[in-house]
Amino acid sequence: MPSLLELTAQQQEEIRQACGFACVRCGVTIYRYLRLPEGGGATLLCPTCHGLVEEGRLTPMQVQSFHTNPVVRQRHFSRDRLPFSAELPSLIMGGSRLLRDTPIPLTLEGEPILIFSPPRRTNGATRISLRMGSPDGVPVQVIDGNEWIPQDGSWHFLLRGDRYSMMAARGDGLAVLRIVARNRIAVEHLRTTIRGRRLEVTPDWLEIDGKRHVGRIGSGTLIGLEC
Repeated sequence: MPSLLELTAQQQEEIRQACGFACVRCGVTIYRYLRLPEGGGATLLCPTCHGLVEEGRLTPMQVQSFHTNPVVRQRHFSRDRLPFSAELPSLIMGGSRLLRDTPIPLTLEGEPILIFSPPRRTNGATRISLRMGSPDGVPVQVIDGNEWIPQDGSWHFLLRGDRYSMMAARGDGLAVLRIVARNRIAVEHLRTTIRGRRLEVTPDWLEIDGKRHVGRIGSGTLIGLEC
């Protein structure tokens, strides 16, 4: 089942709605589009489940079954530890007080490292975008509005409990987001280098080019801190 390379905005919206705005198999809100084996449609799978398809460990028939009955629409599924919220999430990072109404908490060399947006529909998921440095320091988009962008194995995704972990295959690029509640996210660890500028962030502090700061990220503003 080949991945879909091009979809119109309307087609993407219809697919997201049909799938419950998440991976149809596990409910993770970071996803890739995948062509269905029947009917010419498409579905959503997280990078991990998509990898199972590529490895042949998830069959076309199984994918079709998951698409017909997405896990997020099943009665037993709990959204409490996944970012399903109609509001912009509050953020825990950099030793600042709880950040509210701050869609772009950090930029580095003019590049927005993280962007958080409310869903377009009230039953959707918080839209997360992540921009990181490649091994040579060039900025690359890893996640764009919850869509997983890398298709060359340069980045890996892993769900660990209530944490979304994004790791570079080469170098030490890392972003770990802990879903504390539906509308609260902690940046547990973020590490990247863009054009020679080094940034590292935990819930308690941030380091810019090796210099540590606490409480420098502003709240209630479009951009919390420009580095």
